[in-house]
Amino acid sequence: MSRRHVLVISLFAVCFWGALSVVSPAQTPPQRVVASSFGFDPQDATDALQRAIDSGAKVVVVDRQQCAWNVRPISLRSDLTLLLEPGVEIIAKAGEFESLGDCLLRAQNAHNLTIKGAGSGATLKMRKREYWQEPYKKSEWRHGVSLLSCEHVVIEDLTIEETGGDGIYVGVASRGNPCRDITIRRVDCNENNRQGISVISVDGLLIEDSILRNTNGTAPEAGIDFEPNHPEEQISNVIMRRTQVYNNAGQGIAFYLPNLSNHGHELSWHVEDCQVVGNCREGMTLTVGSGENKLLSGNCVVSNCNFIGNGNGIATRSKWSKGAPLTIEKTRIITASAAQALGLDASFDFQPLEQYVQHKEKYRATTVNSGLSFVSVGTDVDRNGGVRLDDVVIIDANAEAPEFLFVLRDASNDGVGFENITGTIRAIKLDAQGQKASRNLLEVNDETIRAMFPALSARRAPLFDLARLNAPSDAALAHELADAWQARFKESKGERSVFRARGGAIYYFYATKGQTTQWTLRQRKIGQYTPQAVTLRLESPSGEVCQQWTMEPDLEARQFTASAPVEGWYRLVCECGASTIELTEDSTALLIAARPSFNVFGSRGNLQFYVPKQSDDLGVRVVGSADERVTARLYDPENKLVAEMKDVGEMAMWNFEQEQDNSAKPKSGFWRLELTAPEIGILEDYIVTIHGVPALLR
Repeated sequence: MSRRHVLVISLFAVCFWGALSVVSPAQTPPQRVVASSFGFDPQDATDALQRAIDSGAKVVVVDRQQCAWNVRPISLRSDLTLLLEPGVEIIAKAGEFESLGDCLLRAQNAHNLTIKGAGSGATLKMRKREYWQEPYKKSEWRHGVSLLSCEHVVIEDLTIEETGGDGIYVGVASRGNPCRDITIRRVDCNENNRQGISVISVDGLLIEDSILRNTNGTAPEAGIDFEPNHPEEQISNVIMRRTQVYNNAGQGIAFYLPNLSNHGHELSWHVEDCQVVGNCREGMTLTVGSGENKLLSGNCVVSNCNFIGNGNGIATRSKWSKGAPLTIEKTRIITASAAQALGLDASFDFQPLEQYVQHKEKYRATTVNSGLSFVSVGTDVDRNGGVRLDDVVIIDANAEAPEFLFVLRDASNDGVGFENITGTIRAIKLDAQGQKASRNLLEVNDETIRAMFPALSARRAPLFDLARLNAPSDAALAHELADAWQARFKESKGERSVFRARGGAIYYFYATKGQTTQWTLRQRKIGQYTPQAVTLRLESPSGEVCQQWTMEPDLEARQFTASAPVEGWYRLVCECGASTIELTEDSTALLIAARPSFNVFGSRGNLQFYVPKQSDDLGVRVVGSADERVTARLYDPENKLVAEMKDVGEMAMWNFEQEQDNSAKPKSGFWRLELTAPEIGILEDYIVTIHGVPALLR
């Protein structure tokens, strides 16, 4: 063989083996790497940790150094076990995470992912109080661990704390693609900003032997919140067991599901053997959507749980009777007063939240909502219910509170009512020393519900469709109403009580062609809710939008002027979000519509409504709540007191009593509804609805 051939062969061999030495590591990633072998910078360890993850190793060990791993946002991948040695802390680097969605650990469309501690002290930590200040913009999405459309994920044996959003976020990377087969085990979510855990869409979730505590910062501030954003998302095959949920500024466990529809997936969850203690709001809530297409199928179970010392007990809203049934079995609800009498607070290592301390007396008070409360809301279109109570025990130490802390509140616009609520409630009263003072059993069925809440089964006059005011067939009625109100307005020189309408209002007024109408509106803030711009839409008698305005959220009074292109009844729709709106001045009688309902906030005074001459029926419905009540007195056109509804809590209903031959009719003219502060509870939120006649108030 010539020297030239030998040289060629040698060069070929060098190139061949050299190529193998380059591609081999990419083809066969290491099984296990130690993160610090990629370098460790105590000021910023991001690059080392990210290179270790990107190495493709099956297991990446985050080893303990002389200080914490200070990092910028880290991206995870599929087929990875991220193993934190005992005492290891991965901490968000100071001055970073300025983008609204920056998360400590983030996985998108990943599968076969495990994040776990190898022993005690393994911690993921952020700097939520830093994010509350400049230059950071307010955000609720700086999560500790963010899982987006991931499958087969295990998170275990970790503490996740002080995040700028949720401890763990279980969401989607793309619409219709939920997380699947997620396990959260022995995880302590502590002092996070928005939620301990948020679940947006999941099929298969197991949470066990974990702790969700001390959430505070940005609402809802729950221990765990199940809250889908879109109809195609799901809360399916969820099991939560042996988990402690305590001292959160919001609810302990919240299922907030108004965005789900009956075109989506089955709702299925089971909460068992959990301790829910000392949360500032309800221990648990289940809120389903109201209106069409919200009848969810599936099954919901609370089993063998203790709800102790929460602001309120267990509550449902818009829980449809025909929807997924709710079973509450072998469960104890111990009110705050009973927990105090029994000394149960001491069994938890509380570091009381500022919100809890400020409102301690409020949360310690016993109301009917301290036990079980089932509520229908304004836009519900079908009966609420579908609840089975199997050996539910409610323990209370307030002798002045109702014996059975069980309430049904029908706050729906049309009064949908309740059905299919059955089972047993054992009520135990304690004395100040925590000893049993009394014990009673309530069999819950249709008969006992009628006895406890007679207003729910009261006859209700039919509702008047306000669209009739511009119908040719009702022209005589429309003119009678207009003439009566114009005369009343002139007689009173435009004076009337000012009422605050929560969330907005709908006003009606009558105008002749070319008439100019002026009015002044003022937005007012409620609590800590941030005011939003107010939108106004003026609709002509034919229903067309003839003018629109926007009020800036500066809480200043604003005057508006409109000229009527045609004669008839005009409709002014005013929307103000989480604030209230009030009418302070008008040049003609602007009437607030109590159809579907008038939602009042903290107002007292007199409301008048007109009963036309040919009216056959009349009804007045007032709805409060256990804590927020109102006293209502109804006077006829002769100023005779017809009805008094004192301290209205859940609901009060007055109906005109017709004679057997139906010849009796309510007196025509102006009736007056006087609304005053209650003797029990506070004057805050309540609802007024008028039946049988045009529900227009002033």
